[in-house]
Amino acid sequence: MAKVTRNKLLPEDFTDNPEVQSCLMQLKAKFGEKYERLHVSDTLGAKPDENGVELQYVDLVQKGGGVLGIALVGYTYILEEAGIRFFSLAGTSAGAINTAMIASIGKDKSEKKSKKIIEYLSELNFFDMVDGHPVARTIIRWFIKDKDFSKEAKTWVIGLLGSFFALLLLDVLFLGLTHVSIKWSIAARASFVLTGVSLLLIVSIGGYGKYLFTRLKTAGYGINPGNFLLNWIKAKMQDNGINSISDLENRVAAIPPLRQRHPDMETLSTLKANVTFITAELVTQNKVEFPKMWDLFRKKNNGFDIHPAFFVRASMSIPLFFEACVINGIDAENETLQLRWKEVFGIGKEKIPLTAKFVDGGMLSNFPLNIFYNPRITVPRMPSFGIDLDDSLPHIDRGENSHKWELGSFMGKMLNTMRGYYDKDFVLKNKVYERGVGSVKLNEFNWLNFFLTDKDKIAMFVKGAKAATQFLETFDWAEYKRERAKV
Repeated sequence: MAKVTRNKLLPEDFTDNPEVQSCLMQLKAKFGEKYERLHVSDTLGAKPDENGVELQYVDLVQKGGGVLGIALVGYTYILEEAGIRFFSLAGTSAGAINTAMIASIGKDKSEKKSKKIIEYLSELNFFDMVDGHPVARTIIRWFIKDKDFSKEAKTWVIGLLGSFFALLLLDVLFLGLTHVSIKWSIAARASFVLTGVSLLLIVSIGGYGKYLFTRLKTAGYGINPGNFLLNWIKAKMQDNGINSISDLENRVAAIPPLRQRHPDMETLSTLKANVTFITAELVTQNKVEFPKMWDLFRKKNNGFDIHPAFFVRASMSIPLFFEACVINGIDAENETLQLRWKEVFGIGKEKIPLTAKFVDGGMLSNFPLNIFYNPRITVPRMPSFGIDLDDSLPHIDRGENSHKWELGSFMGKMLNTMRGYYDKDFVLKNKVYERGVGSVKLNEFNWLNFFLTDKDKIAMFVKGAKAATQFLETFDWAEYKRERAKV
């Protein structure tokens, strides 16, 4: 019988992967067939799921990381299979995408969300997100393959310039030998032609580069408009009945019946669920939390009529790669809006922007673990779980060769220092939150590689699943509560 071939992934390619199934068997061997020995929260569902697994609720924070976000889905899939559900949610960039999907899918927090998200991923051609100029798409496809794509670009530039100067030397050499033989005269002509072609290529690349830079400036310094990403998120949210900001807020705020593990705890009636997408606003230079702060950017006449998918797109506005998200015509004369700006940022009427420009939230807070910190809570009713996407190289740079850093390395380290410090500072002061963080090691992947192979997608998903398994095997809820009480 002929072997049937297919061109697209199926959800089963992820969930039925032998390594993923091994993770589930490993957890069941430790915690029981229905995970009855797994305790990660004191906030429980009023009734078990369809498989008889007791539901436990946690807050969830998901880190940004471009296409590495596939690993987030592998991680949340394992958590859901173990009966863990997500109460409040927060995420940046790629973390914002998975956060939006979890928040939107289903009618109830008690439902599993990851299988539907896997279905969406199976259908998605990631390179469609690279929706800029055809030449820009080609260049991205050429160069952004490996983790350190700057080296490949450098090799091309050096090779092109080196070839040009080598041809110039050959021109001089052959020109001096033309009187010796007709062969040298032919060689000289050929060399001159090749030199002319090389020069024309260099000038063309330079001229086209200038043209692209002009386009880049006009487009708000973004190679890709990001329209495909915005429309894809919007379509998926609408498929699940999310057509407005209020739809999203109402869906997230709807809390299913809950019960307490210990009846003497603080009443569950005070619990309120929310969702947060982190972005950075350039005009006022502030970190913005959507949808909590959406009313700061009301427009004249029509208020704020955008779809909540805009929040996710704003959080995912990778500088230079995607255009910044823009809101024009902010109603700075509105007294209610003026009071709100004063309350949130301490900004007076004269400083309220008329235009807001949003870029990737990872510029300020790529892993916003502080979102669910409440100093009034002594003993937590549920933990804050965080999923860290770690794509750092395995070797440790202790600075011995820092004097040899090239400009790209220097700028990269400077950017990472700035973008990671805000979150790092919070964890240093509140180390208990580290206990709720699981890390997915992804150093062999490039976070901007939007033309991943199916094999790479499955490999990332598996890594997320393994990281979640390791985390659940070591997480100690009792110790978490003791440490949180000390804080």
